Amino acid sequence: MGKNTGNRYSEEFKEGAIKLVRENKQSVAEVCRNLGVSRNAMDRWLATEADNNDDEKIRLHQLEAENRQLRKDKADLEDTVEILKKAAAIFSQSQRKNMK
Repeated sequence: MGKNTGNRYSEEFKEGAIKLVRENKQSVAEVCRNLGVSRNAMDRWLATEADNNDDEKIRLHQLEAENRQLRKDKADLEDTVEILKKAAAIFSQSQRKNMK
């Protein structure tokens, strides 16, 4: 006999079962009954999927915060460049007057 690795169902099967519950609004009991899956297995799959989505949401919020900070830094740098351009223009005018 082969060794039981605990991977009785494929990832595609699990994703399909989760989709039936989440998107098609079927009850967990109904999906379990129709697919021949235990309630415990289905609960584990749903919990794992929720954990994965939470990680994705956390990462999305981190990226959004980083994006806001980068935009702010960019605006500050653009302001600095404008100030430096004006200062360079003033200094070059001053030098031209001194050369005359």
